[in-house]
Amino acid sequence: MIKYCRYICFLGLFFGIGNGMSFSQEIEPKQDINIDDLGNVSDEFQESFFEALKQKAITNYDKAIEALEKCIEIDPTPNYLYLELGKNYLEIKVYSKAEENFDKVLKVKPNDRYVLELLYEVYFQQRKYKESVGVVEKLVVFNSMFKEQLANLYFLEKRYDDALTVLDELNDEYGIDSYRNQLRKRITSKITDPNSQITRLENKIKENPKVEQNYLNLIYLYSQDNQKNKAYATAKLLLKKKPKSELVHLALYKFYLEDNKTNDAIASMKIALQSDKVDTESKYKVINDFLPFLEKNPQYEPQLTEIMSLLSGGADNAKVFTELGHFYYKNDRKEQALNFYERGIKSNANDFGLLKRILLLQLDLKRYEKAEIGSELAIEMYPAQPIFYLISGVSLINREKPQEAIDILTSGIDYIIDDQKMESDFYIQISEAYQKMGDSTKASEYEQKAIQLQKKS
Repeated sequence: MIKYCRYICFLGLFFGIGNGMSFSQEIEPKQDINIDDLGNVSDEFQESFFEALKQKAITNYDKAIEALEKCIEIDPTPNYLYLELGKNYLEIKVYSKAEENFDKVLKVKPNDRYVLELLYEVYFQQRKYKESVGVVEKLVVFNSMFKEQLANLYFLEKRYDDALTVLDELNDEYGIDSYRNQLRKRITSKITDPNSQITRLENKIKENPKVEQNYLNLIYLYSQDNQKNKAYATAKLLLKKKPKSELVHLALYKFYLEDNKTNDAIASMKIALQSDKVDTESKYKVINDFLPFLEKNPQYEPQLTEIMSLLSGGADNAKVFTELGHFYYKNDRKEQALNFYERGIKSNANDFGLLKRILLLQLDLKRYEKAEIGSELAIEMYPAQPIFYLISGVSLINREKPQEAIDILTSGIDYIIDDQKMESDFYIQISEAYQKMGDSTKASEYEQKAIQLQKKS
């Protein structure tokens, strides 16, 4: 069974842009052959043919091919023999033979959708994109969603104008789609002379000034071509034509920042961050663009806090919160850094580096209860990482649980490999735990071990 999303997923991996499909659709029902379809054939023919189907069903493709060749020796005229041969050769990746047999079927039935799909797979698996284009151009007649694959193929063939035209047709028919927008940006980034596309979009806006996406596409093209004044003017024109547009603010906030219109920029950011139409990556970029401005203009930090309150703590915003944590950490604002890191890790609990930084910040800020709980979870996830045992031990000591601290520290020290500094830190903490228990002899013993290691290092 060939599925429409199969190729899109492949292309998504190939380009690194994700598939973003809004649906997965079987583009053609399976074509089964029963005894009535065979026509007037001999018993020997019939026996060989159904033997071929049986062998194919149990993935013995070579034996299926042998059985089909027997059928051809008896009677070479039935078209379905070559269809079945092609399918078996496709399964074993003998693409030249698969193509040869599908071509035989298409000579008799040139517009057979099912066979065209199979031939497309043959070409695509071999990265024969030029040949794939010819097939998909025929398949578009059956389902216009094939245009999405066609746009990908045009991109691979460097037919950028054709690819963008096809994407426009899809947007006109099905509306805006995040996957197609990503593909559009990728295609546009490859265009060395965008003039033809700029002219086309300018004409489309004149013809129908209410279509928001045409303005957005033109703003992007102008920006890519370093025509910032025209991009800015187009954004303002869109806002005038569609005052309720939310997506235009993804462009406007940048222009406002460059134009020192900070209040307007912040207002645009708020609209973009609150919008359901703006994807998470774009929201992340909005915040990321604001941070360099904030470093030079710290008086606007309260506005950042206000902007961030518009975002929830969901999985989609983890990257934004983590990036803000990095910003505050770099500026030695530990309280703020920890706050955003803790929000960011909620949906990314297995991020080793982030988890380690959070726990160390919790110790630094004397959040010992949180560090105790967090380090316990960290040890479950990373049982061979001594740093988490050390954090746990420090937390337990400060929570007046010295015996538990000794137990966890003596367990964790076994995982230290060639790190005398960390080993010394473990002994210092064990010494402190014994001191809290009133065992000065043991405390002194481990203190001496730490001193000896410090001398070596």
